[in-house]
Amino acid sequence: MYRLLIVDDEPIIVNSMYQLFREAVHLDLEIYRAYSGYAALDVLQQHRMDVVLSDIRMPGLSGIELQKLIVEKWPLCKIIFLTGYNEFEYAKQAIRNGGVSDYLLKHEKDDVILQSVEKAIAIIDAQAQSESYALRTRTKLKLALSAAQKNVLFDLIYDHNPSPALLTQKFRQVEMPLQANQPVYQIIGRIDNWDHVKCGKDRELLAFAVQNIVDEYLGAVSICVSVVFDHYKFLWLLQPVSSNGSKAEQDQLWKRLIASGQGIMEDAQSACKQMLKLSVSFAISSEAVSWEGFGKQFNYLKMLLGHGFDGKQELLIQDGNRLGGVDIDKNRKYFAGSHKLRKQLGQLEEYLESGQSGAFMELYGQIVEREPTCRNTDLLERFYSVSLALLSYANRTGMLHLLSSKINIGKMTQFDAHERWEDIVHYFLEFAQLLFAGRQNHSDMGTQRTIQIIQQYVKTHLEQELTLTSLAVFVNHSPAYLSRLYKKETGVTLFNFITECRMTKAKELLSETAMKIHQIAAEVGYESTPTFTRSFKKWFNVTPQEYRDTFQQLDRNG
Repeated sequence: MYRLLIVDDEPIIVNSMYQLFREAVHLDLEIYRAYSGYAALDVLQQHRMDVVLSDIRMPGLSGIELQKLIVEKWPLCKIIFLTGYNEFEYAKQAIRNGGVSDYLLKHEKDDVILQSVEKAIAIIDAQAQSESYALRTRTKLKLALSAAQKNVLFDLIYDHNPSPALLTQKFRQVEMPLQANQPVYQIIGRIDNWDHVKCGKDRELLAFAVQNIVDEYLGAVSICVSVVFDHYKFLWLLQPVSSNGSKAEQDQLWKRLIASGQGIMEDAQSACKQMLKLSVSFAISSEAVSWEGFGKQFNYLKMLLGHGFDGKQELLIQDGNRLGGVDIDKNRKYFAGSHKLRKQLGQLEEYLESGQSGAFMELYGQIVEREPTCRNTDLLERFYSVSLALLSYANRTGMLHLLSSKINIGKMTQFDAHERWEDIVHYFLEFAQLLFAGRQNHSDMGTQRTIQIIQQYVKTHLEQELTLTSLAVFVNHSPAYLSRLYKKETGVTLFNFITECRMTKAKELLSETAMKIHQIAAEVGYESTPTFTRSFKKWFNVTPQEYRDTFQQLDRNG
């Protein structure tokens, strides 16, 4: 799917072009409109654009000025200038600024305009293919190594007794320059606020930039390995640059590294703010830990960063022995246990979604197993976590109301309604078995409900602007996913369904009412009568007036 922005200070031009491209379903476009250069800037701040179709001469911010800003922000975006002024000087200036793929006059035929956008899309595809090939070649190994390093490190979170020999081998395999026989110093970071960055690609680039900035600061004083996890959170692992020499010398190196940690992170924090306009927070270890304690320390730092959030930004937290009256040294093991539970629950939901009943039951047994040292609060966490996972899936798939006749749904959220933990284990197991059994007859229910909801909404809101974007928001899907889903399930595009509903409604109004043509056009969602007439004729091979005249003639003869 490609994004197209139409910009002109004449609304009739913008709306006519908008309707033209709405009907060009073969282009698979997500279309935006702007009635001034400044309005176009607002759209460009929120969405990446592939093609911009813009007038050159506009009051306020001209097309030429807009073009310069587009090239700066979205260098791969293609610009097509549409103007009523056949002046070559404007064209030359626009071409010199870059990004222009075509230059058209406003009186050009629809086919010529469509072909221009098709050409721009073809250029984008060709550039993306050639440029991304080189980029993929350069970064494929780096990305693979980064992912492999992350897997090795996160496996350590749950392995509390790693073998130094095995660790050394794994570190060597993923080219991670850390020593398995040396302790490790940890720093965790996060980007505080994404409000001004809506695009996922922009977030990825900024997260990569933050990671690189901090890597440079830390790499100057240590051996540094960094990975990104959990939606743009960061983990840095540090060891002294040289670990050779006597124990006293090594201890001195560690002291210098740990003593300089907070100052270095303050500098990195300032650099991110100044260069990237981002607020970044960090939780810093107060000491290096062995690899056996790596997982507990990691979860503890994560907890510190989350605990200190409460709306504050640019935090710099160093761990200590107590937090809010809680003796951390006594309770760190519970942080690791809670994190393990969250990971298990994520896997449990995946098994549920994919219908892997055997794997689900095996993992469920591990989650609900009650250890001798298990506290009541741990059981409460497991109860409500498993309950939420099961209820959420049942609700999404539409099976919740069906199960209510087979099991007491109320007990899903009432811990005290069960006498023993064993009763809870059996109750959840029965609920899960009913869900898997129901999948056989209701596996497509979620998709069918989405299609039904969309179709019903379209039929009852024909007079409104029914864009792929607005419909996707209505059913909590992305536009691209909704477009593919609808075509796959129905065999027709969503745009064709909307047009068919509008044309069917228009026929009814033409034959059953005395409404004027322009009133009918508005009633079925067209902003201009000429656009409605063109669509109607394309659909039925007659104009609306011709259809009405024919129908009335048949009615009189009948």
